[in-house]
Amino acid sequence: MKLIKLVKSSTSLALLVLIPFLGISLLSFASAKDGPDKQRFDEVAGQLDLGGVLYGYVSVDGDLSGLAKFVNSFMSGMKEIDKGVSAHIPDVDIEALMKISGLDSISALGLSSIQTNQGFRNKVYLHAPNGIRGLLSMFGDEAKELEVLQLAPSGTDFVVQQEVKLKTFYNEVVLVALGGSPEQGGAMPLGSQGMMMKMMVDGMMKQPMPPPFSFTGEKLINDLDTNIMVIIDGNPSKMLPVELEGNDLEMPSIQGAILIDNVGWLVTDLIKMFEAEKAKGGKRVPPFEVIDNANWIGLKLSIESENLSKRDRKEIRQFGLQNAMLAHHRPSGKLIVSSSKEFASGLFSKKPKLASDPVFLAKTKGLPKQGTAISYLSPVLMTELRKFIKEAIEAENPPEDDLFAALSMLDFFLPEGALGEAMVTTPTEEGLLSVGNSAYSHKSKILMGAAIPTLVSVGMYTALRQVDRMFEPAEAFEDLEAPAEVPHKHE
Repeated sequence: MKLIKLVKSSTSLALLVLIPFLGISLLSFASAKDGPDKQRFDEVAGQLDLGGVLYGYVSVDGDLSGLAKFVNSFMSGMKEIDKGVSAHIPDVDIEALMKISGLDSISALGLSSIQTNQGFRNKVYLHAPNGIRGLLSMFGDEAKELEVLQLAPSGTDFVVQQEVKLKTFYNEVVLVALGGSPEQGGAMPLGSQGMMMKMMVDGMMKQPMPPPFSFTGEKLINDLDTNIMVIIDGNPSKMLPVELEGNDLEMPSIQGAILIDNVGWLVTDLIKMFEAEKAKGGKRVPPFEVIDNANWIGLKLSIESENLSKRDRKEIRQFGLQNAMLAHHRPSGKLIVSSSKEFASGLFSKKPKLASDPVFLAKTKGLPKQGTAISYLSPVLMTELRKFIKEAIEAENPPEDDLFAALSMLDFFLPEGALGEAMVTTPTEEGLLSVGNSAYSHKSKILMGAAIPTLVSVGMYTALRQVDRMFEPAEAFEDLEAPAEVPHKHE
């Protein structure tokens, strides 16, 4: 009965979560009237695909600011009713924070899903007619060529590129929050105390970092309008043994790299730190060696270091990381962390690249060619990853209910026979658009997302039931284990 009540409760919660999403699909056309709402609806509709399995539109124009005003009013009222509340609730202007975050720049959002030969094309659009700003502008506001596609080798299984504007974040959010003027970012100043804090932060940022670092915080911030790229290539033909909870499993060998633009110069200071520790000697010396040539300067893992145990060496070799390095690629200025120098060097070679790979081109058909972000997961890697996770779950031999919940979650995130996933985010004249090709539509994700509380509840119930059994008296277990023909003692 407890389980039935939990399932019923979770199902009700799931329906409550689901109803608003179904509502936007059914009511979106009816909500578009003459005037500003009609114009806003048409602008959002122009970015979406009609005639698919899901179409949704939500106007939030003024709603977030209204909610912020309500929260401010509620908090002030609470402080007036109970003076003791003031000691526990900080003085925070929610409306000002909303403006600083840039969330109030969004006036509407829309989403759509249409079926394609590769599954579904899903779109999410944030409409900001006066421009994306605040926290949202931190992720870029200008569509550019996606460089990662010209670096990743053909056949690469996983790539991510994300533009990150930390300098913009610092100038438009941090400094404004500390008391910047409307001219600096359009937000409300926080008074003389805020101005003093801003001056203190500015002064700290101009001071050199502690030795052995030789740069200032200001220098670092100025170079952190950057691109972050991740490139991973798996090789299913070369499987690696992995021991997990006493079970021997296998996973594909993996090569990869993380690349960050503009900050390769940081490696010089890291080398100074390494050499200072090396001069001291002892077991605290990191297991690295310096590499320095025309194209590279950095630190390479030294597998023979005396400060690595036999177990460390075994695990490093097992995952193919004996040649891992952190380095500055001098020609590009990038900071690169890679599984090996050979893999990193291959990124800058003239070998065929992912941009011309047939599988990648099929998976990204219909997506924008430029943007501020891209993510891609190949069908091969999705299949191998699913296989490994499934074997790991089954190897633990969990109770039947837990196994069902875990495998259902696996089906949600990594469906069997997945066709791969790809998504590109790009700014538009009046907003931010994300377009993806997926095995799932938004509709399916909403329905499965609504079912997750039920699956979690089943797993939690199973765990609680096992705990209850641990604290039951021994007589209860004797009764359960008694032969069928022996009558119960109370009968």
